Amino acid sequence: MHKNIILQYEIEQWLYKESELLDELNFDGWYELLSEEISYTMPLRINQMEESKPDYSEATLLFDDDSTTLKLRIDRLKTDMAWAELPPSRTRRNVSNVKIKEMSENEVTVHSNLLLYRSRSTDTTADLISGQRKDVLRKENGDWKLVSRWFLADQTSLGTRNLAIFV
Repeated sequence: MHKNIILQYEIEQWLYKESELLDELNFDGWYELLSEEISYTMPLRINQMEESKPDYSEATLLFDDDSTTLKLRIDRLKTDMAWAELPPSRTRRNVSNVKIKEMSENEVTVHSNLLLYRSRSTDTTADLISGQRKDVLRKENGDWKLVSRWFLADQTSLGTRNLAIFV
């Protein structure tokens, strides 16, 4: 039991650190938290009438990134070509309901909720994106690395201009 409490604390601290790096626009620091094998996906939420079927599209992904495409997205944000993020969004990520679902010697499957607040430029309104994350973290050279992230937004229609942010 004591070991599980320590692991829960470690994983929660990792998620909070990740959120802080993203909220501070430290994308290079965030990238260092990722495994080279990263799979970063966001399926499209759909309204499903049949309870036996998932309420998301397994064929349509709003993003489907790996290490190379995430690095390209980060590098692009550093240029004047990332118009969607000029000026950069001000974000605040609130992570809650962190639950370790599976664990092995050096890998954990973690579910959590994310509420992301996003303010842009001089807009008087802000975006709110909420959803569920399913992450796999692996211990690599003594540090936890994100191996996969699956994010499912609660909304079927996102009330945001673009997805030039990380969830």
